[in-house]
Amino acid sequence: MEMTILLFCIGLILIIKGGDMFVESSVNIARATHLPEIFIGATIVSIATTTPEGIVSITAAAKGYTSMSIGNAIGSTICNTGLVLGFSNIIIPGKIKGRFFKMKSVLIIVYFIIIIILSYDGLIDISDSIILLILLFVYIILEGFVLKYKKNQNLKNNKMKIGLRGKFEIFLSFTIGLLGIVIGSNLLINNGVILAEFIGVPESVISLSIIALGTSLPELTTALTALKKGHTALSVGNVIGANILNITLVIGVSGIVNPLKVVKQNLFLDFPVSFLMILILTIPCFLRNRISRVQSAFLLFIYVAYITILYRIYL
Repeated sequence: MEMTILLFCIGLILIIKGGDMFVESSVNIARATHLPEIFIGATIVSIATTTPEGIVSITAAAKGYTSMSIGNAIGSTICNTGLVLGFSNIIIPGKIKGRFFKMKSVLIIVYFIIIIILSYDGLIDISDSIILLILLFVYIILEGFVLKYKKNQNLKNNKMKIGLRGKFEIFLSFTIGLLGIVIGSNLLINNGVILAEFIGVPESVISLSIIALGTSLPELTTALTALKKGHTALSVGNVIGANILNITLVIGVSGIVNPLKVVKQNLFLDFPVSFLMILILTIPCFLRNRISRVQSAFLLFIYVAYITILYRIYL
């Protein structure tokens, strides 16, 4: 069992470090484009930071641990919203500007309602997964329109040139980071299942808590880095974009690989908690264009309460 715990921790470290390198290389690209922070956060950075969730869930689905796949994806949305945004915005509340945030907020609410409806029969099959991937395609098209709009605001000439050495370093960081995530994901899943069986809790609980936290650490790192540099809008856009990708890309592709089993806990605890958090995040921001400390504290409280309830059910 000591070796299992060691390998599980090594996998977690590889995902954290690999995710950090992967995010850093993406952020460097983002900085060179000089696009608005909220746009960068919801596109380039969110795709990069969602890669650990994607690889872990897809690998789990391929190995037959389908409840771990959906648990990791939904657990990451809970962790992203409650822990990442809640914690970072208690320190410095973020300001939200523009229509871009509102568009993403509407999408995440609609998409979450759709995933709940698709999951109600207890299974995310291939047809459900295709619907989710179509929603992803819609999301990408909308992003393209936003990018075109931003370019029309004379952002074409605001690009910083990257030399050959800089490009090589970014590519190397990208590659090493991706390898770290892939290797770490396999270690995390294989040993996470063994730990779940030893402790006596379902694999979905491990994926909703420990694994979801591990795969969400890139988002937390990005949020704290953005906070330190005063770019609070970047972390908000990143989390909303990452949540959309968790619902569409991560669950969608995992369901194509292997139909995902949706347990009652997902329907009556995990989905409602995640949806409640999203509403608490988005609705007040529509009205005030900012995230308050009270709002952030409430999100963090719900996250802590959820994890506590999760473990008290099974331990």
